[in-house]
Amino acid sequence: MIVDIEEVMSSYQALPLLSLNHVSLLVRDVWNSVRFYEDVLGFCLVKRPSSFNFHGAWLYNYGVGIHLLENVAMEDYDAINEPRPINPKDNHISFQCTDVEVVKRRLEEMGMRYVSAVVEDNGIKVDQVFFHDPDGYMIEICNCENIPLLPISSTCPLKLHNIDTSHNKFTATSCGCETAEMMESLSKDMLNFSF
Repeated sequence: MIVDIEEVMSSYQALPLLSLNHVSLLVRDVWNSVRFYEDVLGFCLVKRPSSFNFHGAWLYNYGVGIHLLENVAMEDYDAINEPRPINPKDNHISFQCTDVEVVKRRLEEMGMRYVSAVVEDNGIKVDQVFFHDPDGYMIEICNCENIPLLPISSTCPLKLHNIDTSHNKFTATSCGCETAEMMESLSKDMLNFSF
């Protein structure tokens, strides 16, 4: 299958974005979800603005926030009683990790169900682990840094940041506008990826 990718030039300038700030999730029980994001994923509870007149919690770590909003209407859904299948092609939040095998062992120790997968392209492998939070939101933990980011567009507006693990700092890197063959092949593999 050959995919033609048409480069569209926009006359509009992109918004002045810096990074992902937070993900907001509706939850049944804020404190049950807080425990999950603290104990399983290592997020820290942080102060919310005092003007909020609804129940919720803010957590932060790894340069991103998780905002939990309690919604009693979620009780109408039976996600907890009948868990959804863990499907990598479903909506999810993905976190980079240093060791996927450690993640699997920890999840097993906690008795959590998960699905693991490996994506491979031209000898490069990416290990993935998928599982659900208490409200059925899917979480992915991966070593996705193995995938080189190869922009398909020749204009290459990417602003990349790598984590310097020796000093735990983010460092800006330039965009390597190389051939897109590997990314196109990997994208095709991801589209065909199923359980």
